[in-house]
Amino acid sequence: MKQQFVESLQDGDVVNDYFVAVRKDLRDQQSGGKFLGMVFKDRTGEIGGILWQNAPSVARMFDVGDVVNVRGAVTTYQDRLQIRVDQVLPLREGEYDVASLIHVAENASQLYAELERMAQTVANPHLRRLLDLFLQDDAFVENFTRAVAGKRWHHAYQGGLVEHCYEMARICETMCELFPHLDRDLLLTAVVLHDIGKLDELSHGINVNYTSPGKLLGHLAIGMDMVNERIRAIDDFPENLRLHLLHCILSHHGELENGSPVVPKTMEALVLFQCDNLSAQTNAFGRVIAETKDKERPWSDYIALINRQIWTKEE
Repeated sequence: MKQQFVESLQDGDVVNDYFVAVRKDLRDQQSGGKFLGMVFKDRTGEIGGILWQNAPSVARMFDVGDVVNVRGAVTTYQDRLQIRVDQVLPLREGEYDVASLIHVAENASQLYAELERMAQTVANPHLRRLLDLFLQDDAFVENFTRAVAGKRWHHAYQGGLVEHCYEMARICETMCELFPHLDRDLLLTAVVLHDIGKLDELSHGINVNYTSPGKLLGHLAIGMDMVNERIRAIDDFPENLRLHLLHCILSHHGELENGSPVVPKTMEALVLFQCDNLSAQTNAFGRVIAETKDKERPWSDYIALINRQIWTKEE
């Protein structure tokens, strides 16, 4: 049984426990040798590791995504904890508890039930039929409810995609109350379907990573194809409605530099983008704040992705 978790490791701790190896980089030392940089993960977080001795031979012993037993000591480098590793040994299936390595949203099934209830209120017969083709597909629902919404930044845990979509749906419902001329049916449909390409873009097991389709196409294009395929099975689906829904999916990252091939050009697409961003960033900020408070610090480390530190508001 796993005894040591990332969130509880402190400077000076001796480590002898298992983690998922999520990164390894063989690098040059100034002296001419090699050292091995690594990142280890469990359900509570990630921590870096560094190994100086026999780095090439150790690197050949395991692959990224393997569960490995790590022996070493926790040290601090540039204000961050890391493990100075003495030994890394890969484990076989059955020698570790998967539940200790993967964070799972506790209420994913409840949130999915609520999201499905909201989807059933869609009155447009074409959009309702489209949603039914997805939500009545047992294989799709199984994959959807266990999927992560991201690799690291937001909702990066099993059940995270459902949680993300539920949050967006709630925000969109409020927006439709404030702005009644919004097409609520289209917006809710877009919420449910906007990220379904992530089912194929990412792996959703012990180690979350990008698949080959994910690297080559991305979830916007994959999701558009998935929706188009189901639309073709619906007789007389209006062309303008198809174009509007696909536009929402393709533009939901908001800006070209954020990966959207087009920018939002309708109110519904704009609202979808803003709701998506609000849910994602709020979730990510909450995670960073919690991790920073665990370290008893008022400010997070500098986060290059968003070009800032985050304040915990603790005095």
